[in-house]
Amino acid sequence: MDESVLKGNTAILKCHIPSFVSDYVFVISWLQDDGHEILADGGPYDSKYLVLPSGELHIRDVGPEDGYKSYQCRTKHRLTGETRLSATKGRLVITEPISSRAPTLSSDVRSTTIEKHLTHGVTLLCQAQGFPTPSFR
Repeated sequence: MDESVLKGNTAILKCHIPSFVSDYVFVISWLQDDGHEILADGGPYDSKYLVLPSGELHIRDVGPEDGYKSYQCRTKHRLTGETRLSATKGRLVITEPISSRAPTLSSDVRSTTIEKHLTHGVTLLCQAQGFPTPSFR
């Protein structure tokens, strides 16, 4: 699916997995239309592209060039080992900010409580967009 984002902000593309297989399928990579593959288990955290543990593709500092690419997710079935490429491709719709815009949060943001062991990693998303680009801490 297409995702709207302000230039300079962060975009997050979601792989839409049908609910009847979501317990058995996970994202292993994202494929750009130029053939570049972004692996779920192999990217530096300071990279422009990062596949989050949830399978979403995190694209940092979006620029006009990112609007020319399309993205597909590749999934793997936990039991059969079968891999599949999504049937549809998603694109970024990039908007050039014209004036200041206060940060806004994604409409699907909700409060969540997370409990993890100290030895396990945690990914916290803050899907805010604005101009100038919001900072996070």
